[in-house]
Amino acid sequence: MKVRCGVKAVIIKNNSLLTIKKHDDIFGADYTLPGGGQEFGETIIEALKREIIEEVGVDINVKHLLFLREYIGKNHHEDSIHADIHVVDHIFYCELIEEEQNDVRGTSPDEDQLGIEWIPLKKLSEYRFFPRALIPDIIGIADGNIPQGIYTGDIN
Repeated sequence: MKVRCGVKAVIIKNNSLLTIKKHDDIFGADYTLPGGGQEFGETIIEALKREIIEEVGVDINVKHLLFLREYIGKNHHEDSIHADIHVVDHIFYCELIEEEQNDVRGTSPDEDQLGIEWIPLKKLSEYRFFPRALIPDIIGIADGNIPQGIYTGDIN
């Protein structure tokens, strides 16, 4: 298998985080940051903007790199399912250029995407949100503690 280059967006509005709600066979739903994989010939920024349009249906301003995160599936709780996954995610702080509508869907959502959901930051740890290890940092961003370019290592 190959290492995949991923892109993700942290978008906070009214003390809530924009997430992608995905179908999970065991737990019903998981929540992740919007984003996906870089395609050949795209810059990381181009990939992130494309992924947000595909999943959320809106344009974004990409502000700056927050985290560089790895996910090596064999090292985590779903190792039997994700044993062949290795993703290096570039997680950026972003802002919406335009307001999204509650019923909007992206132009090409993933098959397992159930929709988008704004989760109040205070309740983020109550959801099956991933990467869980970043919850304190994401909450801190809303308080003005904006990290830049931190390598998180292999986290979930």
